[in-house]
Amino acid sequence: MWHSAQLIKVLAFGAIACLSGCVASPSAGPAKAPPTVIAGGETLVGVDLGSGVSAFLGVPYAAAPVGDLRWHRAKPHTARPGPVDASRYGPACPQSQGNPEWYRMVAEGFGNDPSAIPDLTHMDEDCLYLNVWAPEEAGSGPLPVMIWLHGGSNVNGWAYEPNYVGAELATHGVIVVSLNYRMGALGFLPIPFDDNSDLPSGNYGISDLIVATQWVRDNAEAFGGDAENITLFGESAGGANISALMKSPQADGLFRRAILESGALGPTDMPTFEVAKAKAEEMFAKAGIESMDTARALPWQDLVDLHDATGVNYYHGPVLDGYWVSNTQAPGGGVDVMAGSNLNEMLMYIDGSDAEVLAEGLADFPDEVRASLLALPMFENRSAREIADVLSTASQFHCPSRHIVDMTAAQNDSAYLYRFTRKREGAEAYGVYHGAEIPYVFNTHDDWLPTNSDDLKLTATMMAYWTNFAKTGNPNANGLPDWPQYERGDGVVQELGDRVGATDDFMAPLCDALNRSAQ
Repeated sequence: MWHSAQLIKVLAFGAIACLSGCVASPSAGPAKAPPTVIAGGETLVGVDLGSGVSAFLGVPYAAAPVGDLRWHRAKPHTARPGPVDASRYGPACPQSQGNPEWYRMVAEGFGNDPSAIPDLTHMDEDCLYLNVWAPEEAGSGPLPVMIWLHGGSNVNGWAYEPNYVGAELATHGVIVVSLNYRMGALGFLPIPFDDNSDLPSGNYGISDLIVATQWVRDNAEAFGGDAENITLFGESAGGANISALMKSPQADGLFRRAILESGALGPTDMPTFEVAKAKAEEMFAKAGIESMDTARALPWQDLVDLHDATGVNYYHGPVLDGYWVSNTQAPGGGVDVMAGSNLNEMLMYIDGSDAEVLAEGLADFPDEVRASLLALPMFENRSAREIADVLSTASQFHCPSRHIVDMTAAQNDSAYLYRFTRKREGAEAYGVYHGAEIPYVFNTHDDWLPTNSDDLKLTATMMAYWTNFAKTGNPNANGLPDWPQYERGDGVVQELGDRVGATDDFMAPLCDALNRSAQ
């Protein structure tokens, strides 16, 4: 679990322009037959975007997890006969309005009217859908496939947030997939009732991700993709879930590469099944839910905020159950990894007086290590708020990223570590905040985000790095600043900002100190 309860508030970054069931918009041009593929046993009729990319939206990858399938591992979807319309996004999975509220906060911070961002309305428990953006010309061979896992603390987020639209990224010679997965009590909570299954309860969201990736692998060829070259990439909870999949016996060999944006899990960041189930028992008892039949009869709206409604402090995330996620499987084995974090992940969440924010930043550390941490040179001439940000950013984001690339390098797989440092104009209060890198990866800058030529130049560089890594396991190519491969124990990180290139990792001494304190 994460080191701070504040992370519950950290949500996937993206614009909210498409909240009530959107249709892909093709560019104007002469009419021609819509793109059609046969995948998952269905004839999918998609949308020609007019840019050399076709979109296939709202494609079910698993059966609707409703009725008896609520709190059940993802089951196969039954193919529909005849042509199937794949021009609309499927509904988002059940969640609160946490994301729209967060976007309003960010928009207001940039001087925009927060009321322009509406609530999310297009959601339903029948939500296991994915979207595919595929180049119409495959080129000389099958294309690598990149599967995006959204963030949102595993309680919020959805596949079709505007910042996650893969049309621009697909023009770089890759197939891009985004998907929904179950969250909160419906996706990540072990159920304290007998469900007549021989599998451990919980990790339903992880089972969704595995089944979705299997669907993509089995149908990659239909879209021009390479089933043997799949990269999972995701941010925040999406990246953390990829970390869990790298420790899943059920996902072994399913994907070849992983890109973790501000979301690598540290060695102790997942609770045991016993701990998680005890929290579930407390939650259901306080809610007066006494049987599986009663629980399955409840409207999903009653279960979205169960942890908040019952006052049980619990972070919904992957659980070490030995089946879906194992603590004995080393992360990174056979998987190339690119991971990193943003410079000021937590700054926008830290307020209050200097003394209060400093105390909050140090609250997660034992008394005996606080003084030694503050003695590190990186804390010289910093305010209490800045110190709290560095401590929380390091412990929750950068050090876990460094750990997982360290483990990857130790197993002789390709490993690359980055730090995103580009601060947009007008972001003085936020710094380089959690999720700020996402529009650069997808080239989906929101209208309300100040974007200039420097931002667009960095966008082109990052899109090239991300897609090159998906193609070969190496982000480098002619014309790009060199990004050195990470060596175990390395004190170097690739800076992605106003400057692009290798630099000393100023957080490395702090990570080493935190690691020693945890031993």
